Amino acid sequence: MNEKIANLAKTLTATGKGHIFYSSNSLEEYIRNAVSFIVYGIQQGDYVLFVENSRIFPMIQHHLKERLTEEEQSALHYINNFDFYWRNGNFHPPTILAYLDEVMAAGNGTKRNVRTWGHVEWSDSQDIEREIAVYENELDRMVLQNEAISVCAYNAERVSEELKKKLLSCHGYLMTDNSIISLANK
Repeated sequence: MNEKIANLAKTLTATGKGHIFYSSNSLEEYIRNAVSFIVYGIQQGDYVLFVENSRIFPMIQHHLKERLTEEEQSALHYINNFDFYWRNGNFHPPTILAYLDEVMAAGNGTKRNVRTWGHVEWSDSQDIEREIAVYENELDRMVLQNEAISVCAYNAERVSEELKKKLLSCHGYLMTDNSIISLANK
């Protein structure tokens, strides 16, 4: 994790909350940042929910095995992103948020801070930008209410300018593969 992103992690840990829009262009950097996010969170004693696809997660898991003990890895709760976002066969914000609320409650029940990473994906044939915006706006409220740290990761090539504007309006930070900026004046 580069220095700017490492400093953000420390700031967010101190405040206990933050909603981050991660717009990624590089799979290699994405994996590096995801691993750092997980490792740093676990080292801080956080409960980490990691929502990722079944193609990328094994690459991340490979790096985690090199950096975390088996006991430390048990603090990571992995969910396939298709199963998480498409539980009922469609991207339905109330269903996703209800499930996330259950998971956050479980993490809060452990008396640990909650840290989430969600890789949001959809197929080309689906026009779901409105639903994504609804989900992200409500998630922003939920993250702040639960004093959680949440990264919402998107492949930059898949995000239209209109969706990007909506995502910028409901996140506190914009992260790219190599930088992070506060959107406090949004």
